[in-house]
Amino acid sequence: MDIKLVLDKMLTMLLMLIVGVIAAKTGVVDAEGNRRLSRYAIAVPQCATILASAMNMQSDVTAGTVLGVLGVGCVMYALLLALGVLMPRLARIPGKDRGLYSVLTIFGNVGFMGIPLAGAIFGSDAVFYAALLVIPFNLLLFTFGIRLISGGTGERFDWRRMINPALVSSVAAVVIIFLPVTWPSPVTEAVTAIGDMILPLSMTIVGASLGEQKLRDVLLDWRLYLFAPVRLIVAPVLLWACLRPFVTDPTLLGTITVAAGMPCAAVAAMLSIQYGANEKLATRNVFMTTLLSVGTIPLVCWVLLAR
Repeated sequence: MDIKLVLDKMLTMLLMLIVGVIAAKTGVVDAEGNRRLSRYAIAVPQCATILASAMNMQSDVTAGTVLGVLGVGCVMYALLLALGVLMPRLARIPGKDRGLYSVLTIFGNVGFMGIPLAGAIFGSDAVFYAALLVIPFNLLLFTFGIRLISGGTGERFDWRRMINPALVSSVAAVVIIFLPVTWPSPVTEAVTAIGDMILPLSMTIVGASLGEQKLRDVLLDWRLYLFAPVRLIVAPVLLWACLRPFVTDPTLLGTITVAAGMPCAAVAAMLSIQYGANEKLATRNVFMTTLLSVGTIPLVCWVLLAR
C-alpha cells in the first residue's frame, strides 16, 4: 500500500472540506441549501457509486463471495455494537446521551467517505465490498440505532424507514453482479460520472455543516477528546485484530479496517434532530472526528495495512 496515496487523498478531502466551510461562512450555501444537497447526495451520487461498482466489476464474483462479505460485515457490526454499548458506560456518559454516543461509536461515515476512499486506496473491488457493508449498516442503524437515539422511550418502529436509497442500491448492485448483461458504455459512463460526484459533494456538505459551528464550543467540549480516539483508532484496531486471522483477502480486510476508522456518520446528527436527541453533541462529534480523521486514517493504514 502506498501510504503517500492515502495521505494525499485525505489532504485532498480536507481541502474540499475547507471549501465547504468557506461556502457556509460567505453565505453561498445556507443551512437549508446544505440539507437539500445532503438529500441529493444520498439519493443520487452515492447510489450511483454503489451501482457503478457492480457494473464495472471486472473480477468473477460468486454468490459465495457476496455472502462471505455480508457475513464478515455482520461480524464487523456485531463487534462495533459491543464496543458502542461498552464505551459510554466506561466513560460514565450521562444516561440521556448514552444511546447517542453508542450510535456515534458504532456507525462511521461509510457512505460519504468510506466507499470513495476505499476505492481510491484498494480499487474497484473495494468499492463493491464497501457497498455491501452498507446493507448491515442500514439494517442496524434504522432498527436498533433509532432505538438508541430515541432513548428507548417507546418510539414505535416503522419498517419503512429501512427502505432507503443506499439500501436499495446495495441490493440492486448484488443483483447486477449476477445478471448476464453487458451494459452499454453510455450507461456505465453516465452512472460512473454521477458517482464520481460523491466525494467533492460530500466534503462540501460536511464542510458547510462545520461552517455553522462555533469552533470555541467544540474545542471546550472535553468529552470529544475522549471519544474521538475510540471512534478513529480503537474501532479499526479492534476490527483488524479480530478479523485478520479469518479474512484472507487483503482487499476485504483493508476495506473493513478503513470503514471501521471512518469519522462519525453524519446521518447520526440528522436522526438526532428527528428524534429529539442531543443535536449539538452529535454535530460536534461529527465535526471533530472528521477533522482528526485526516491524520488518523493514514496512520491506521500505515501501521496495520502497509505490509
